[in-house]
Amino acid sequence: MRTSTSFPLAATLALASGLLLTGCNDSHTYLNTVAEDQHDHGHDHDHDHGHHSTEGGRLVITAAPHHDDDDHDHNHHHVYVFDLHDNEIIAELETEHEVSQLFASPGFRFALLNQRSENITQILDGGQWQEDHGDHMHDYVQAPVMLSFELEGPAPTHYEAHEGLAALFYDGYADPQQNAAVFVFNDDDLAHGRIGASLTLDINQHGTAEVRGDYLLTTYRAAGTATTLPSQVELYHRHDDHYDFEIRFNEPCERLHGSYSIADYTLFGCADGVLLVEQRGTQFLASKIANAESLTGRIGSFSGHNHQHEVIGYAGQAIWIIDAIHGSMRELDWRGDSEVTRLASAVDAHGEHYAVLDSSGTLHVFDWEADFALKDSLALIETIDNNNRPRIAINQQNETIYLTDPVAKQLVVVDLHSLTVERISLDFEPALITWLGVADPSHDEHDH
Repeated sequence: MRTSTSFPLAATLALASGLLLTGCNDSHTYLNTVAEDQHDHGHDHDHDHGHHSTEGGRLVITAAPHHDDDDHDHNHHHVYVFDLHDNEIIAELETEHEVSQLFASPGFRFALLNQRSENITQILDGGQWQEDHGDHMHDYVQAPVMLSFELEGPAPTHYEAHEGLAALFYDGYADPQQNAAVFVFNDDDLAHGRIGASLTLDINQHGTAEVRGDYLLTTYRAAGTATTLPSQVELYHRHDDHYDFEIRFNEPCERLHGSYSIADYTLFGCADGVLLVEQRGTQFLASKIANAESLTGRIGSFSGHNHQHEVIGYAGQAIWIIDAIHGSMRELDWRGDSEVTRLASAVDAHGEHYAVLDSSGTLHVFDWEADFALKDSLALIETIDNNNRPRIAINQQNETIYLTDPVAKQLVVVDLHSLTVERISLDFEPALITWLGVADPSHDEHDH
């Protein structure tokens, strides 16, 4: 059995992988930084406008990059925070560079703004979170702020969250050599200007990682391979701020791409099928679900819900329903004879509905509880800009999703239960979007 080399966290970041944490590592300094940032940006809306409710949550929306009219060499990278309780923009911030990916933290307090080509991830505090006060869960509401604390490492790419923990995978580079790595954290870590644990791998790779409590499943790529895609999965066990190697599963997964975790299983996309890793306490068992004969290409990404035992897999324009318990897959006929393509998809917060937006601007809503029966198809977006396609955000408090309509400069609000539709006009062209807030508000009357 191979063992990994362990360093203190600071040494791991500075020496082993070149990854850096910039900003503050101590909670008192962090809180002072937040206060200073709120003062500097002038966005303390709690005092100005009384945004004290966590009902509805908030949307973080990036604007499509544009040139300054006075200086065409300078790009502005605006980020807006839209309060869903008061239906208004409550903050306008800027990122250092164009945002390539936008994620919500595992507890939905923070937005992670990946700037992959610049090797940084900025962090936006959405200003809504919940704390356990012993006899009740207490909701807090503050103004949104961009933190001075940020993550830095070679090519941050894949991000996966599971049961309150997140893993951010850094692909690394071949020339000059910078190894792949993983940061693992929860919302409390980010609130205190730190990460929880890290792992540096042996080589660069276009990989992924799934955190399952004290365990981490991540990818392995052998040196000298022609592709940067991994071919196997490894298991690591957390010890304080680092991970120790446990096993490399024998089951191969050539051209591995994409992963997803539900309650007892983690899935990885392979060239010949789906690698399924089942967790039984401290035991992990790997097996392969072979591709169906009618599957063209390979499954390379997933979506789903932790309370369901089925996971949705994507192989080109085909959508497959993968049954983790029975080790089988079947195709969802989501477009019939149409030649439309899939632009975006979403599973609602309760895992009851699955929605697919196609290239004609039509949203197809399926009832997961009724074996993915088509509930309805709604024509929602008139014009599609292929350079800035619509995206979907999921409200974690209810069955509502939000679609960006960049050409119309709108948000399309869809209740997947009632299929009612509303529209919110914006004065900018939306690009990326995510939801932040308290998934289960306490409705405490003494929000801070």
